[in-house]
Amino acid sequence: MPFYSLKELTDALISPDHSTAHGPTITGEQLEVGYYSEPKGTGAKAHHHKSEQIMLVLEGRMRMRIADETREISAGEVAVIPGDVDHEQVALEDNTKFISFKTADGAQPEGE
Repeated sequence: MPFYSLKELTDALISPDHSTAHGPTITGEQLEVGYYSEPKGTGAKAHHHKSEQIMLVLEGRMRMRIADETREISAGEVAVIPGDVDHEQVALEDNTKFISFKTADGAQPEGE
């Protein structure tokens, strides 16, 4: 199916073993995009995966660590996470919303 409505997709917990992010995910043959939110004080534990990942914050703020660099990012800011690089994040405001882009293969966390 080539068209989706976020309102009609399941709001699921994405990776219960390492992250509190929840929302709909659309997975194609090569790419995956997710529209996620996290409660304040929660996020993703340190992990890495083969795929590169891009995260765009839509609402709220989060603290992200990518390798040895940590920053706070907010609405309109983007983080680019190279493949196989350790990273983690925590939401600094309630209902922080973001979009995550990854390749569909190799997107599962490793080395938690």
